[in-house]
Amino acid sequence: MEINEMLRKELKYLKEYNNSSIMISTTAKHALDFRVLPRRNIPGVLAISCFMINEECMLKETLSFFDGKVDYVYIDVELKQSLNLFKVAKEVIKKSKLVSVKPNDTTIESCDLLIRNYFEDNIYNKNVIIIGTGNLASKMAVRLAERQAYVYLIGRTKEKENRHIEALNSFLPKYSSPIQSIEGSQLVEQVDLVVSFLSGEFTNDETLFPLIHQNTFIIDGGINNFSNDFIQRMLLKNVHITRLDTRIALPYQFLSTHEYTNAFFNDVYGASIIQGVSVVAGGYIGKEGSVIVDSTKQPNQVIGIADGSGGVKKSEQLCETDRNRLHKIEKFISTYSKTVI
Repeated sequence: MEINEMLRKELKYLKEYNNSSIMISTTAKHALDFRVLPRRNIPGVLAISCFMINEECMLKETLSFFDGKVDYVYIDVELKQSLNLFKVAKEVIKKSKLVSVKPNDTTIESCDLLIRNYFEDNIYNKNVIIIGTGNLASKMAVRLAERQAYVYLIGRTKEKENRHIEALNSFLPKYSSPIQSIEGSQLVEQVDLVVSFLSGEFTNDETLFPLIHQNTFIIDGGINNFSNDFIQRMLLKNVHITRLDTRIALPYQFLSTHEYTNAFFNDVYGASIIQGVSVVAGGYIGKEGSVIVDSTKQPNQVIGIADGSGGVKKSEQLCETDRNRLHKIEKFISTYSKTVI
């Protein structure tokens, strides 16, 4: 099927929805120059046609075709290849809204949610094996260690494994159990969770077999990380093994365009003037004497008076002007609340 015909087919699908978008990503693995990926949608919110593109001419053709025909163009901003998708998209997209996304972050959020769901949000003291020492494996190892699991890392080489373990432990929270190498560890019990994030197939199955039991949960996050033989053996033992579906965290990927996020930046964050008084909210550091509130547009709470250096003045530090400013804003809030009721 010609590329243009594929694009027209996707556009026909998108036209059935009030809000539409396309998502374009690439991969570090060897892949085709152009591929249509499974569609995604958030019921009642958004329909998405997805593409994997690794060739600049095809990228430009796709972007030009959809520009102005969809509401959003989501672009993978991670540089996995020499082709810079976001740079090209900035040059081509003129009518649709261009939004950068980080698929790696969505993958991590999806994996985290899957694990939390499986273990009913209780990873405390679970024995976890992470296979891999790359971006995703490292982030997942830290995430699960922070959730109070005992994490053991398996790398392609002992040297790389040790280097990563040392680096990850250097910034773990102080009282977290340190991430360890499975080799030489005190792990004698069977494991609760195995997560693999490799760019190829795991070839050391024998390391895992003695540690896996019927209730072990195995996640193939790298896709095709485990051999057919390994998968068959797990299924025969009724071990739950699954491939990661990143649609789990799809709302996270679109958080920057969500109405809640937009409302925060439009109505909460920043500085404004209310009743002639300077107010700040949302973490915005105000000048000395500014009133710190919970929202710059329609405040419901007064936090205090800014001291001009990122802090809040103590009660004994308040001057008469400060107290007058507080009184004005508190009166405004009280009046506004009665009007709303």
